[in-house]
Amino acid sequence: MSDLEEIVDMERKSAAAKQQVQLAPTSFSKASSNFDIKYLGCNWSINPTLRYIQGSVKTGFNITERANTITLDLADELKVDSILYRNTKLVFYRPFDNTVIISFGGFLEKNTYDYVEIFYKGIPPVSTPIVSFVASTHSGSPVLWTLSEPYGGRDWWPCKNGLNDKADTLDVTLTTPQAYKSTTNGMMVNEVVSGGNRIRYFQHRYPIATYLVAFAVSNYSEIYNYVDLDGVSMPIIDYAYPEKQLDFINAVPITQKAMQLLHSTFVPYPFINEKYGHTQFGFGGGMEHQTNSFMYNMGETLIVHEMAHQWFGDRITCGSWKDTWLNEGFALYCTNMYTEKNYPEANLLTLYRQQLNLITSKANGSVYVDDTTSVYRIFDSRLTYTKGAWVLQMLRWKLGDALFYSGVKNYLNDPLVQYNYAKTTDLKRHFENISGKNLTEFFNDWVYGQGHPTYQLQWATAGNKWVQLTLNQTTSDTSVKFFEMPVPIRLKNKIYDTTLIIDHIKNNQISFHELGFIPDSVFIDPKMKLISGANTVTQVKIFADKSNVVVFPNPIGSSFNVLLRDMTEGILHLSLYNSSGQLIWRRRVGNFNGSDLIEVPSGHLPAGNYWLRVNKDEDPMIVRRVMK
Repeated sequence: MSDLEEIVDMERKSAAAKQQVQLAPTSFSKASSNFDIKYLGCNWSINPTLRYIQGSVKTGFNITERANTITLDLADELKVDSILYRNTKLVFYRPFDNTVIISFGGFLEKNTYDYVEIFYKGIPPVSTPIVSFVASTHSGSPVLWTLSEPYGGRDWWPCKNGLNDKADTLDVTLTTPQAYKSTTNGMMVNEVVSGGNRIRYFQHRYPIATYLVAFAVSNYSEIYNYVDLDGVSMPIIDYAYPEKQLDFINAVPITQKAMQLLHSTFVPYPFINEKYGHTQFGFGGGMEHQTNSFMYNMGETLIVHEMAHQWFGDRITCGSWKDTWLNEGFALYCTNMYTEKNYPEANLLTLYRQQLNLITSKANGSVYVDDTTSVYRIFDSRLTYTKGAWVLQMLRWKLGDALFYSGVKNYLNDPLVQYNYAKTTDLKRHFENISGKNLTEFFNDWVYGQGHPTYQLQWATAGNKWVQLTLNQTTSDTSVKFFEMPVPIRLKNKIYDTTLIIDHIKNNQISFHELGFIPDSVFIDPKMKLISGANTVTQVKIFADKSNVVVFPNPIGSSFNVLLRDMTEGILHLSLYNSSGQLIWRRRVGNFNGSDLIEVPSGHLPAGNYWLRVNKDEDPMIVRRVMK
């Protein structure tokens, strides 16, 4: 199984297990919208030998509209012991719909800041084969971890289980038996060993989405390193199983190199005042928990993918699971970029070919998720990950590197979405602003539309300098009638090699190009810049007429071409007359020799017959009839 397959397999299965029955996405969060979470203070007692959680969550919030109740998501299987508000126990209700409704006994006014602390315990619900709260073993030692993407947060803590609210700050206290070490988001600021327990205090001072909150406990080996980020020496802290710590140690240079690449390419590492690191857990693939990615192994692609999520998924989180490609497409794009920067081009092109084969293996399917009740659809490796990454690669091709990366940086720095949520329209807005281009058709075709084009190219030589290219396409799905894209065409012979860019805007698009050589081979998209499949290239003969002067097309339209072949050197005159013998166009070409293609404007001419006369020095005049 490839790294990408492991990532996708983990991310979709971890959630699919919770969905034995297909449910509407709103059923995964019934938290009320009348409050905005500002602070989370989590105090959990856990033992990795037991699948059990006990503790409390203090939620600080602003009331956004006058209310006497608020509702949080929490699995029915977990028992709420009490809820404190200003040191007073509150009345609460459990309506058996995986929520807890908290009554304040009076109204809280709009813009009021307050907090409640929920004390609870229990065995989180089991959803085979994967759960969001897992107790397992490695080499005979116990390990416990959480994993909440996309809907699992409510299974083990009271929260807002949707994509509409981030806590501004997070404090976590983890109490475990002394033999074990715990890890979570942010920085450990204190540790106390007392009464057979190890108590660790963590702080995270950045906004965080519910599904990115996580912890793990085991007999971890702690591995401390640093990475230099423009003069900032930032900790890299890894938690590895003792029997696997060498794998994590050996992977530190990859982590450092990837972190420096992403930091310098986009914007500074989003959590640079704290840390980055990895925690080993027992599920294939990885999960981009904020500042602390949970990893099954330390494969190079997996390291880069989960790290990239710290920018795309954590700093900016998709505002709907319909827009998951903003997380996953960017993460895969970054692994491609890492390969591009660190490996020979042949490696990159092999990787591209594999990805394009996957995308075009089926005729339909959109990057935009059309069914968020299916986790397999949310985490579709072909569409959400791979085609999502290629949407970005094609935007880079269409706009050029400078505009593309400027657009991404502006997106990451947008005060409306940084450390917040974004949707596809937010990304589109930044690319349009930076480029000055209207990208509606591009996004309609490639993000919301389905399928891909298949290109058909016909080429023919014209004299010893020119080539005619005729480009067509068919689309694999009727949702898109035509994919407008700049298409690279490579032409070569044993001596010369050049690539032309055809801005493909219609079918039967004919263009002439002066190469200065006669090609023997022609290729569509040789460096794989575009999504396309089963393309064909055919050499054709466009002129049966072997004479020195050929007029085409004939009848003419807005313009016509005059192909001059194998002419002897001299002063050349081209003259166009109407049927009454009046001269209406003339061109003089000095010292003409050999072959060339000349375009004659004719859009202004009325319908009728015309005569083109070509003469050179003492040579006999050549006359061609032109019709419109």
